[in-house]
Amino acid sequence: MVMMSGGNDQEQQTAQTPAVERKQAQVLVAAKDIPLGGKLKADDMSWSPWPEDVIPKGAVTQKTSPAANKEHVGQIARAPIFAGEPIRPERLISTDKGFMSAILPKGKRASAVSVEAETTAGGFILPGDKVDLILTRRSDSGVSSETILENIRVLAIDTTTAGEQDKKSLSPKKTATLELTLTQSEIVAQAQQIGTISLALRSAQDSADDAEPENDKRRGMSYVKYGVTSKSGLR
Repeated sequence: MVMMSGGNDQEQQTAQTPAVERKQAQVLVAAKDIPLGGKLKADDMSWSPWPEDVIPKGAVTQKTSPAANKEHVGQIARAPIFAGEPIRPERLISTDKGFMSAILPKGKRASAVSVEAETTAGGFILPGDKVDLILTRRSDSGVSSETILENIRVLAIDTTTAGEQDKKSLSPKKTATLELTLTQSEIVAQAQQIGTISLALRSAQDSADDAEPENDKRRGMSYVKYGVTSKSGLR
């Protein structure tokens, strides 16, 4: 009599096959959300097990840098780091210079603009937001307004930066510090002498770093003044 083996034998054999364990390493991660400009404290970081074959490039491991959780204390985050995300040294700053100069990208300038709540999005503009700059000026023929710059990052409101803000918004008679190129800084400086600058808040979906200007004529710092295109100053 021939005994037929059923599929259960294969299932049992598969179930008895031990799972291959993946080698793991201890990776330094953020124990909590660290905002832009946040100064790292010891309890902001922790070691977390990660499979060695999926460790992100640039991540710090305990094997290669066993004291990294102590060495990075006091450094400044040059970009937001979210809880559970590996901490990469290139996203940290160790400097004796001021915070603002440390986080400014190469080629950028921090320029202060005096504004009032009524010339903004109801006072709800916060550090880290992107805005458009609108120049309003009076002349014998009346009042005119025009957008002079688009998609500009707000670095600070008075002395409050994105790393320090606590639901603070732009209240009356405040100074907004903006991230600008040298040419943009010159435009803003000139605009403040000839009129009032208003900040128009952009939506999060419309604030990507690579967002294109809505008016193609403004690309490359060109903008239109009463039908005349300029690249260097206001007309």
